Amino acid sequence: MSTWVVVADEARARFLAVRDNQGAYRGNEVHPSSQPVPRGALEELVSLSNSAARLSDADLESDRPGSTTDRKGDALHAYEPANSVRDVEAKRFAREVMTELDQALQQGRMERFYLMAAPDFLGLLRGEMSKGLQAALVADQAKDFSARSPEDIRAALPERL
Repeated sequence: MSTWVVVADEARARFLAVRDNQGAYRGNEVHPSSQPVPRGALEELVSLSNSAARLSDADLESDRPGSTTDRKGDALHAYEPANSVRDVEAKRFAREVMTELDQALQQGRMERFYLMAAPDFLGLLRGEMSKGLQAALVADQAKDFSARSPEDIRAALPERL
């Protein structure tokens, strides 16, 4: 059984596989497994990056905001779009992360996964998750571990993946 761990924020997403984890989830609280608790190590498989998340707002937007006139008069007011360029880029990156994960599920490279993401980005990822990924999701955590070592990430996960 192939288990993945995905750690992400708006700038980076890492896909890690749990290795040497035979016996994981073979028991439950009522009927525990007689095997020792597996502590499979994590191996990084793929890393995606969103270079737009590292840019300033001024670098992302090429023009000044548009303007509009007041109903009663000639005063001009700056027009602020409903979604900033940064928000649009974050949503695009969340879609890219979920597409990568969905392909892994469909190709049989992954059967289930844990998701750890920065709180704001976790909401975007959930919004882009397909039904198949929702069924394969074991648990998610609103924590940003995207820059942490595989050992730190593993320590934050349940012993029995």
